[in-house]
Amino acid sequence: MKSVKLFLIAALLVSPILASAQVRSPYVDYKYEGVVPETTLPNGVKHFGGGLIGDIDADQVYGISQVAKGKTKMLWLEVSTGRDASGVTGWQVKDVLTFPALTRNDYLFFAGDPAIYCRRNRKDISDLVGIGRIYRRQGIFRPSKLWVANLKTKKFDSLSVTGVKCEYSEP
Repeated sequence: MKSVKLFLIAALLVSPILASAQVRSPYVDYKYEGVVPETTLPNGVKHFGGGLIGDIDADQVYGISQVAKGKTKMLWLEVSTGRDASGVTGWQVKDVLTFPALTRNDYLFFAGDPAIYCRRNRKDISDLVGIGRIYRRQGIFRPSKLWVANLKTKKFDSLSVTGVKCEYSEP
């Protein structure tokens, strides 16, 4: 009986730690050939396009792609795996942001989105991705969550929305 109590106490202490641990996405390290928007990849994920970030003349180019599997939308931070005269020939996923329950009022954006422009203390925020709401009449985007693509760690780093001002202009 004493061992059962110890097991239950240990389980109660460990379960919050396990619940708060970030689960690794099954898409991390996934490799695919370059595609055009609206293509479904071999793993069943639909690719909606993306944009290059960082030094686009480097040997390895970084990008962010918007993809979806069913109703779950995702942003993938990727690194190029090949290049020829026509451009990047392949990608490898390095980090994933998953959005399983977006509402129709939520707007998901990533670096290079021509409709969203964000600054903090009058300085551009490069390699920014996020989710929020567009207020068309006021010409603003109000972010609820933001991340920056960290090319050194190859991860999306959370960024506080405090002090971030975003403009919206219809493309």
